[in-house]
Amino acid sequence: MSMREKWRLFRREQDDPQPFYSLLAREAAADLDRRHGPLRGQQVLDLGCGPGYYTAALRALGADVTPVDNSEEELALAGGPPEGALIADAGALPLADASVDGVFCSNLLEHTPDAAPVIAEIERVLRPGGWAYVSWTNWYSPWGGHDMTPYQYLGPQRGPRLYERHHGKPRKNAYGDGLWACHIGPTLKLVRARPQLAIERVEPRYWPWAAPLCRIPGLRELVTWNCVIRARKL
Repeated sequence: MSMREKWRLFRREQDDPQPFYSLLAREAAADLDRRHGPLRGQQVLDLGCGPGYYTAALRALGADVTPVDNSEEELALAGGPPEGALIADAGALPLADASVDGVFCSNLLEHTPDAAPVIAEIERVLRPGGWAYVSWTNWYSPWGGHDMTPYQYLGPQRGPRLYERHHGKPRKNAYGDGLWACHIGPTLKLVRARPQLAIERVEPRYWPWAAPLCRIPGLRELVTWNCVIRARKL
């Protein structure tokens, strides 16, 4: 699908999320099947699964998916939680060490006040050789402020304060209550600090051909829009 069509679906995401996220889910699952597949029979963790769009797409390719989210409300957004969903903190998972082949973590890090425990848990639950896909909307990207965009460019203190003064509380994900500033540079440091995780690639999610931009501090925080870290358990 063209970027123009994706943009059209994204513009309608707040009122009709299913078409946009289902498309992203199918594309992500197909990509993971090419890179790490076949996914059929793999134990995959969908971390921060929400209503289960990615869970459904991964299961359609034969993966044995465990969906995890800490919000019953998010799990029910598509009419009911995905089958087998666990309600749990992504930073303290009720799973055994080295118990999954892959971890898919999409748009979670900006919704937790501390990404470090999440990265540590991804390392812990992966089997040696297992893969991790971690994607999030970095703070200074064009959509980093979510509903209060573009006020995030004024910083995580002043921006939300001025937005609420002029517009009231965001529809959801107010800063400090569902949304936090998550930057690319510090997140890369967190992953590199994990002794058993090796970064294989860092790229903008919607234009992976522009991966070299993610090697440029400062610029990557502004232009990436949604950052992907692909990692492997040693």
